[in-house]
Amino acid sequence: MSQQAYKDRIRNFYDIASPVFREFWGEHLHDGFYETGGESKTDAQVSLVRYLADAAALPRDARGVDVGCGMGATSVWLAKNLGARMTGVTLSPVQVEVARELAAREGVEAEFRLQDAETLGADEPFDFLWMVGVLGHLHDQRAFVEASPRLLREGGRYVLGDWVASGDLTDGDRRRYVEPVLEGMLMPDIASVADYQSWFEKSGYRVLVARDIAESTRRTWDEGVSIIQAPKILKLAAEVGRDALGLLRAIRGMRKAMDRGLIGYGVVIAEKLPAHRP
Repeated sequence: MSQQAYKDRIRNFYDIASPVFREFWGEHLHDGFYETGGESKTDAQVSLVRYLADAAALPRDARGVDVGCGMGATSVWLAKNLGARMTGVTLSPVQVEVARELAAREGVEAEFRLQDAETLGADEPFDFLWMVGVLGHLHDQRAFVEASPRLLREGGRYVLGDWVASGDLTDGDRRRYVEPVLEGMLMPDIASVADYQSWFEKSGYRVLVARDIAESTRRTWDEGVSIIQAPKILKLAAEVGRDALGLLRAIRGMRKAMDRGLIGYGVVIAEKLPAHRP
């Protein structure tokens, strides 16, 4: 499949599936951060946003870009709670409209636009780049990281959260447990935290945080398996098509892979060094 065909597949999937996600998964399309284990799924998702913002020490009133913004919930939270001046970009026109509606409902100013992450530019550099659960969808993750300094001012922060591969993943475990998840999640490949750290350091960044927080996010997939058992979900998935059915299988697969320690949840916070010039 060509790169453009793959992007079209992702866009079509999210155009059709976003209303379903919104009803059953909520407005945040990412993992949750479970601090006590007693949180609701929605509270845990908000906790992940807060955790990442705190880890990155984001200042108030900063100018940020949310790459792969989904339905806009993270951008709206950052605007509402940190006064961030947010620009959210996504391949899905349906998500753009939902995000604009959410921002209006919450009374915050945030710009949402239809934009391919790999062609993203900036007339004025951003203070931070937020990319959660999105980098893994790109055909060449490393190339995006290498090109990203052009989007940030000196000292700007790249905030990354994504699923990561175990550093000692065997070929057999990859074929049996990881590749089916990648296929269902529409991810061409998966990197490790060490891979990410290396890419950032070679691209003009200082890595401030690099860790796997899977112990705090794993419950997301217990919640996910519970949700997809609902008859209405199965019916809707069948109507949406093969990619939705593949996602349901991948949710079960993700829990198995995480339980076995084969897939984790990586967090990397990197600061653009003054010496780097785009």
